Amino acid sequence: MPSLDSVPETVICQFGEVTAVELVGVALFVDDVPALAAFYRTLFDADPSSSDESVAVFHVGRVEVLLHETDESEPGGLPAEDHFAFAVDDVDERFAELVDAGREPFREPADYDWGRSAYFRAPDGQLVELTG
Repeated sequence: MPSLDSVPETVICQFGEVTAVELVGVALFVDDVPALAAFYRTLFDADPSSSDESVAVFHVGRVEVLLHETDESEPGGLPAEDHFAFAVDDVDERFAELVDAGREPFREPADYDWGRSAYFRAPDGQLVELTG
């Protein structure tokens, strides 16, 4: 385990201050957004910050839980599948570090509506997003 001296200072990103890596989002692609939103509304004892028939967004502490209607991915687009999002201090730098460590990228860093993100597949196939 690294010493506390090796943990970088906090940085500011769209989610506020973060240290080296912080879980900031869970995206779940579901068949029935209203039903799942009702479940999570009860579980979290909170209304979504936004919702409609195809999407609902909850905030649990600093983690955004996104319920998105399952749909077909656009050719060459991001896959419509469950994934975790981790805020990092510098998406491009962390991306390069992971590639240098032999990790296979899924999508190189790019700018999206929500900010800059890159995607990797974990060794067991899960999609992981790095965002800044």
